[in-house]
Amino acid sequence: MTLSENLDCTLQHSLPSLSHFSELIDLNWIKESLHQTGKASIRRRKLPAEHVVWLVIGLALFRDQPIGYVVEQLKLVFGTTEYCVPSAAVQARQRLGREPLNTLFSLLSQAWFEESQQQYSNFHGLSVCAVDGVVWSMPYTDENFEHFGSSKGKTAAAPYPQVRATCLVNTSTHEIIDAQIGSMDQGELTLANRLCPPSHSITLFDRAYFSADFLIDWQTRVEASHWLMRAKDNLRYEIIKRNSPHDFQIKMPLSARARKLNPSLGEYWEARLIEVEQAGKIRRYITSLMDSKAYPLIGLAKLYAQRWEIEMCYREIKSDLQEGKHLRSKQPDLIYQELWGVFIAYNILRRQMKHMAQRAKVSPLRISFHIASIGILNILRFDSLDSAGNLPKHLESLLEKSKRYVLPERRVRSCPRVVKGKPQKYPRKCQSIS
Repeated sequence: MTLSENLDCTLQHSLPSLSHFSELIDLNWIKESLHQTGKASIRRRKLPAEHVVWLVIGLALFRDQPIGYVVEQLKLVFGTTEYCVPSAAVQARQRLGREPLNTLFSLLSQAWFEESQQQYSNFHGLSVCAVDGVVWSMPYTDENFEHFGSSKGKTAAAPYPQVRATCLVNTSTHEIIDAQIGSMDQGELTLANRLCPPSHSITLFDRAYFSADFLIDWQTRVEASHWLMRAKDNLRYEIIKRNSPHDFQIKMPLSARARKLNPSLGEYWEARLIEVEQAGKIRRYITSLMDSKAYPLIGLAKLYAQRWEIEMCYREIKSDLQEGKHLRSKQPDLIYQELWGVFIAYNILRRQMKHMAQRAKVSPLRISFHIASIGILNILRFDSLDSAGNLPKHLESLLEKSKRYVLPERRVRSCPRVVKGKPQKYPRKCQSIS
């Protein structure tokens, strides 16, 4: 046997294996994301690019652990030793950059959403989605503060840098379909313009996204991509057709500024306005679903309540997955990389919970994210990953116990908004009881 053949044989026996993670992410997707971004490892390091991808995901799954622990726990080191110094792991993250994680997130989210879309298109054959923005804090460094900035208050800016993201979420499963990340000087609507609307869906927006240019583009970019939002109180419109006493087809004027920014827009654009009495008040909604017979107004008004699911999604990420802590990276490029890792990690957990819900024959939203995520992470934390068959076996055992993680039906509660009292400048006088 020649020297080159001996080297090839040795390399084949010593190549690091991630086969034990294939139950969570198909390894071909990781290879594809590295190939598309030109980040595949040619030189065999202690932490090859494929392993660094899992390191970033692991940092999101184990937010309370240092980077060295995550490397050791997930057995990511290539070679005879299971340990590498933390600085080597940081350098490996810097070499990888943010693009592979961004590409991997896109591949996974689209594939998994298509899978969910076949099962949870529960509004007249349309998938229900929601869009909203969210802000994360990060460690203070001059580089982070200069790149991302911070939120501005009435008197001063926040003393720590922050990053903004706008996400498109499947309200039936809480899976993140698409996301855009930017600095604080970019508004939610600016980031939302870069999102890819899913076909055969209805997306729920709050009133901050009311923009003729944005909404027209959203409903025309792909087939059957509709939207629904609360109507502004000062909405200017003219009734074209009355479908019922509280259901109208309307046309709205476009501002001169909107026509200047997009000359293809006409002077008016059309939508459907509905009025529904809820809790003694008249609520108005505006939508691109023009067929009043196929989409009754009562159903649309009730559907809008699902917009709150995206807020629940953000709470699960921040409070449970991230344990209420800020991001850990100290460089802008690593902040982007870390956030893409957080989105991927969250979708991995949510996908497993979707399988648990199917086994328990309930909605995915009735699986306790807090308890189920602990169960999934404990498998990665405590069980042996030396064999490729161990993880599927443990996950199957978890699926068999799915009914233990089912929450009771959500109660119908109404919490009216109240004005928060202003703090008094001076403390109240103590009143004697006598």
